[in-house]
Amino acid sequence: MSASLKEKIQNRTALVGIIGMGYVGLPLACEFAKGGFNVTGIDINQEKVDKLNQGTSYILDVDSSELTLYVDRGILSATSNPSVLEKMDCIIICVPTPLRKTKDPNISYIYTASESVAKHLKQEQIVILQSTTYPGTTEELLLPMFEELGFKAGKDFYLAFSPERVDPGNKKYTTGNTPKIVGGVTKLCTELAALLFNQVIDQVVLVETPREAEMVK
Repeated sequence: MSASLKEKIQNRTALVGIIGMGYVGLPLACEFAKGGFNVTGIDINQEKVDKLNQGTSYILDVDSSELTLYVDRGILSATSNPSVLEKMDCIIICVPTPLRKTKDPNISYIYTASESVAKHLKQEQIVILQSTTYPGTTEELLLPMFEELGFKAGKDFYLAFSPERVDPGNKKYTTGNTPKIVGGVTKLCTELAALLFNQVIDQVVLVETPREAEMVK
């Protein structure tokens, strides 16, 4: 296993960047901040960015008092500038995928976010797609885009998928206690993604491939 990234995750010095500060991304950012990680939220909506940096929540599942605590401690911040991705050790994509009229997900936001990641990808980063999408997206869209840069998944960088499984407003099952399913493009990718989520999520379930994870409802 990648010793340096593994150690950073285990001692919680890994910098976590979450793309998309909506009803999935913001609660997840708070879980990582609560767990002691330094988290940066990236969103194209400047109004959301400004509110987050002021400690003002616009999400039902996140209290402004909790958000303010993390912002004031300097462990959670937001930006609309994707260049910060260069500094991140762990990148989680939580952008929306609205359904088309044909009921299949529109993955244009995933594509745009992945392009941003590709521009700033470096060795020893792990990228986890968490947006709802169709089976095959991780290996057919993200993997080729990143490996075209000359990086090899499982060796130079790590790539996995984990379904969002969020029920907004549900007080019983929250981001922290809803079982997290993880599937990576290699065994090492799966192990590192699981290790990351294990720091802040009560239960993590491993599957063998991203496609298996993408098929989970």
